[in-house]
Order: sequence, then C-alpha cells, then structure tokens
Amino acid sequence: MRKLKYQGGLTKLITSRVGDKNKKKFEANIDEALALIVGKIQSEPIDMDVVSFSSNRDFYDQLLSIFSFVRYVGMPRSWTLYSDGTHTNEQISMLEGLDFVRVQKTDWDDARGLRTACKQKLQVYADVLVDYAMKYPLGKKLYVYLNHPIEQPTLFLDADILFYAKASVFRSVLEDGSKGWYLPDCEWGNLDSRYKSKNKEEPYQINSGFFLLKQEIEHLEEGLNFLKALHFEYEYFSEQSVFHILFRSNGFMPLDPRLFVLNSADQFDFSYGYEREKIAMRHYTGPVRHKMWQRNWKWQLLIS
Repeated sequence: MRKLKYQGGLTKLITSRVGDKNKKKFEANIDEALALIVGKIQSEPIDMDVVSFSSNRDFYDQLLSIFSFVRYVGMPRSWTLYSDGTHTNEQISMLEGLDFVRVQKTDWDDARGLRTACKQKLQVYADVLVDYAMKYPLGKKLYVYLNHPIEQPTLFLDADILFYAKASVFRSVLEDGSKGWYLPDCEWGNLDSRYKSKNKEEPYQINSGFFLLKQEIEHLEEGLNFLKALHFEYEYFSEQSVFHILFRSNGFMPLDPRLFVLNSADQFDFSYGYEREKIAMRHYTGPVRHKMWQRNWKWQLLIS
C-alpha cells in the first residue's frame, strides 16, 4: 500500500513519543518491576559469562536488556557491566542488587593505571588503547572488552539489545566448535573510512554490539596494527573496524541474521518487522531505539 507524503516521519514521531512514555513508566515503577520480574521469571542457569559496556543514559535500556536475557536465555554465571564513569551510586546499587551483576568502575583519567592494567599481550599496543579510551566512549569499550579475561564462553553486548523466544539457540551455539561468533551488520559501510579506502566490500561485515568468545582472541596483530596506523586520529567506526579485522583474522563465524537481528527497515512503521516469537535477539540501534520501548516492558518479557 502506497504511503502518504510524510506518513513515515509522522509514524516515527508518534511511536517515539509512545516509547518515551513507556520508558518513563518503567522508570517510575522500577522497584515494582524488579519485584515482579524476580517473582515471575523462572530461569535455568546457563554456563556462560556476560559482559556489557554502558552509561548513565543507557541505564533503563541496560536493565531491560538484562531482564530479557534472564527471561529468554537463562541465568548467567556472571554479568560484568563496565561503566563509562557516568553511572550514579543509586544506579550501581540497583544493578548490583541483582546477585549476578557486578559494575566495574574505571578511573579513565589515570593513564598510567590504564597502561599497567593492560594484559601482557596488549602492552605493545597500550599507548594507543589508552589514548583512545581517554578520548572517546567507544575507545573505552574497546579497552575493557580486549582486557576482559575469558575463562569460559563470554557474551559481549551493548545495552540496546533485547532477547526473545528463539534465544534458546544459545545453548547449541555454546556446544559448537567455533572459537567465536558475531552479529553481522545489516549493510556494508559502517567502518572507518581509512579501512574502506583500502578494502573492497566484504560479506558479513561485523557489528561490534554483540559477539560471543569461547577463548581469548589469539591473533591480535592485524586489528591492533590498524589501530596504531590511525596515528591517534579516530572516527566513530574505528572501534568497530578493529573488531571487524580481529574477528576475520581469527576465523570467527557470523550468526544467522534471521534470528539475530540488526535492521532498521521498520523504523517508520507502527508494526514490528520481526515477530518476537521468531527471533533470538534484536539490536535496537539508533534509528529503531524507540521500538525498544514502543511496547511496554511486560510485553517485551511476556509477563502478564
């Protein structure tokens, strides 16, 4: 059916306002929501760790993401949340009120401490990793993710990700022999311009918002040498480009984009382009962040 002029923009405006309203209701009733979730969700343990990186601004998105993981995947062994330094003490207390969550605070102004804390195999790249971390939020994400110890299968994910009914597929992914899995981006191009200038379009470009590692990344040179070659001049997609190179050079596998969704085609629609019963997760990136809250949190978690 043909849309009227400006219909899509008007639809997005309306759904964004609905999303803001639902998010504010969640915020206003968070104590009640926590109690209800604890009482309603019966979750089997899953032998994996989870790691995320987020900020004060992402707090309620992060909480809903955590709840959806427990609801649809299981109770992880641990969830380490690296803070960009903007979380309030109240937010940290609330997050750590969930027994399996620990918030990791970092002194992002202590260059010497950051260098010292780098893994031994990353020391040769410490200068650029610390410089990037001290300048940009995504540099902080790259720093903490690369320095996080991998003791068992570990999922790394952004705060704007929700899980759904097919997320049980994770249990079979854990049994697979691959060293790592990643979420493929929906289109070519979300990479540093200096990488694109020297490389042709490639299938299954990675999205750094969601990946699973079963062991430490073995081959670091190609990805981190690219970072060094930027000469301390970073772009928005520099961090994603480093992970793109690392995952390709280590032979990691793309997840099925029909189940692990990264797509913004429905941003101008009232309806969802993907049915929650038929997908494992969805990354609600900027263009569709409003759809993360377009339906209320009880609908997202299948709680009556």
